[in-house]
Amino acid sequence: MGRAGDTEWKKTACILCECNCGLEVQLGGDDNRELIRFRGDKAHPSSRGYACEKPHRLNYYQNGSDRLTTPLRREPNGSFVEIDWDTAIAEVSARLARIRDTHSGDAIFYYGGGGQGNHLPGAYSLATRRLLKSRYRSNALAQEKTGEFWISSRMIGAYTRGDFEHCDLALFIGKNPWHSHSIPRARVTLKEIARDPKRTLVVIDPRRTKTAEMADIHLQVKPGTDAWLLAAIVAEIASAGLIDSVFTSAHSEGLDTVLAHLSTINTGDFAARCGISVEQIREVAGRIGRAASVATFEDLGVQMNRHSTLVSYLHRLIWMLTGNFGKPGAQYIPTPLVPLATGKSERTSPVEGAKIIGGMVPCNIIAEEILTDHPKRYRAMIVEAANPAHSIADSKQFRDALEALDTLVVIDVAMSETARCADYVLPSSSQYEKAEATFFNFEYPKNYFHLRRPILSPPTANGDPASEGPLPEAEIHARLVEALGGLDDLDLAPLQEAAANSLECYANVFFATVATNPRLREIAPTILYRTLGPSLASGLAEGAVLFGAALGAAMAS
Repeated sequence: MGRAGDTEWKKTACILCECNCGLEVQLGGDDNRELIRFRGDKAHPSSRGYACEKPHRLNYYQNGSDRLTTPLRREPNGSFVEIDWDTAIAEVSARLARIRDTHSGDAIFYYGGGGQGNHLPGAYSLATRRLLKSRYRSNALAQEKTGEFWISSRMIGAYTRGDFEHCDLALFIGKNPWHSHSIPRARVTLKEIARDPKRTLVVIDPRRTKTAEMADIHLQVKPGTDAWLLAAIVAEIASAGLIDSVFTSAHSEGLDTVLAHLSTINTGDFAARCGISVEQIREVAGRIGRAASVATFEDLGVQMNRHSTLVSYLHRLIWMLTGNFGKPGAQYIPTPLVPLATGKSERTSPVEGAKIIGGMVPCNIIAEEILTDHPKRYRAMIVEAANPAHSIADSKQFRDALEALDTLVVIDVAMSETARCADYVLPSSSQYEKAEATFFNFEYPKNYFHLRRPILSPPTANGDPASEGPLPEAEIHARLVEALGGLDDLDLAPLQEAAANSLECYANVFFATVATNPRLREIAPTILYRTLGPSLASGLAEGAVLFGAALGAAMAS
């Protein structure tokens, strides 16, 4: 790992799961660029000093051997040649503009938008996409969470989370939070639930995970049969008279139809299908129905499995019918600074006609949207902080699709499998070399947002201090916006002067000049970065886009 260097503890956060726990890090190594020592940040208001073992692998990701330091262009023979940033921005913007002007912006597809703890790129990409008139997008959430998003939207109009810190019964479905976390201070919370005789921990999982070992009840369901198990639990809740009639009469529609279907379920038959005894099913149903509060979490174990959308529906019936919504220790609707998924579901993809959920095209039909002679096929892709050539199903077909594109531009830290298919690779700064944040602030009633300062500077291009190395995505998109003519003849001086004066002064000028002008509103992220960014504290320029996000959240909420 390298010898110890700077003894100062630098405040930052972990980026290896959605919790993004606050950390303190010491740097070291020959060039003082290695992440040597880690500890939980006790002053962090959300994680309060909690940290698991994952941060000890952060140096591997920060200093990987496949790190990119200079823009690359693929040659006709398939090899890559290094080019400077001016050349890269000019050529990329020209090729994408040509596709937009010839085939419309719908032919330009955007995938990604930020990795764990690296969400600001998605905000800055909006300006580039709007100038290119690119409407279609996707990311890993569409591969994992669209069924749950669709069900949540149809049933209650929003995504929900569980208050595990205060619940009487915790239910995890296809989820092992001891290792995958996703809930605050996961291991502390799990231990507290497991040790309290007045609380119950229930895990539904074919595997005996660490979380399952801690559980009061582990329902070791046959793989792929979760829908039968959940349906039987819901049916037993109904037949045992454990439905919260006060809650359902005030907050539900169509209950009689649901109850009629549940009455037809034979618990014995469903128990045989899923491999769980009738007695266990009835015990879990009784505990859920009689608990003062129930918090639940479904995850990839069921969401990447059979009948996943039905499972999401049945899962919600469990806590809805028992009135475990909108009270301490139960399910609630989070209010993140930026919505996790946006967009109506009425739109469809241009070739396959697949329903777009949460604003995202389903991942498994992207290749079909490209590998066709349909006039509305995707002809270009911008892939940012993502590696779909490796992660999307049928990777061979997806790589064939990437090769069939007229232009593929990858913005990333490392030379990934997707980058190796690209026409242009634009190297970005890592999460620790720029101001960065995550929009996974889901907790309630205490809710925190963490804008992190950089703890390192980006490396130089091939070790040459005179050459530009990786750039923050905010800067990459700003240069693309400028090359596409988005800031032509735009006088930024009034905004720059206002930013130097005060944030209140800037807000007044911003509303008067940008927020009321549709053309400027489209490129607002870049305008914020170019005008407000330089006035922020050292190292926080990339956080300028949060001004717009905060205003939007305040107006919406």
